[in-house]
Amino acid sequence: MIHALLLAASISTCVIENARYELRGAPGVTASFEPVRSTVDWPAGLALRVSVAKSGRSYWFLPWQGGTDGRTNLAWVREAGSPIQIQSVRRDMEFFATDAAYNLSPGTPRAGGPAPTHLLLPDLPDLAWHSTTDSNRDGLPRAFFDLRGCSGHGKARYVPRIDFPPVP
Repeated sequence: MIHALLLAASISTCVIENARYELRGAPGVTASFEPVRSTVDWPAGLALRVSVAKSGRSYWFLPWQGGTDGRTNLAWVREAGSPIQIQSVRRDMEFFATDAAYNLSPGTPRAGGPAPTHLLLPDLPDLAWHSTTDSNRDGLPRAFFDLRGCSGHGKARYVPRIDFPPVP
């Protein structure tokens, strides 16, 4: 019982770069926010990595605020050397981050900020399915990613080589 309480307390104070998520109903699909350089156009300092164990593929996204409409979005980006094909037109999707009670988190996730408890990327299944053309397509359920752990303290971090797209 005490172990469960300590785990819950450590997760509730988790820094976003240390958060580890799992897609509900699909334990081989995980997500994490990885630190990347921030720019004037992309100030979050984070990229969201969604990894699919079965295919070995990873999908990368940069979070951004939709301006006055209040939406939080993800821009689908490519990691250098990735076999995943991205259309020449930038593909964005709305992104929802919530606390444990499913209250929407305000603003865009930022490096050093608190980790959301749940993530919802409603367009991810369609994007993953149509970005591959082989017989090993990534068929993902439309579901929440749930915070499963907080780790990374003192470990060497993977630093993705992301091609930052132009901002329209």
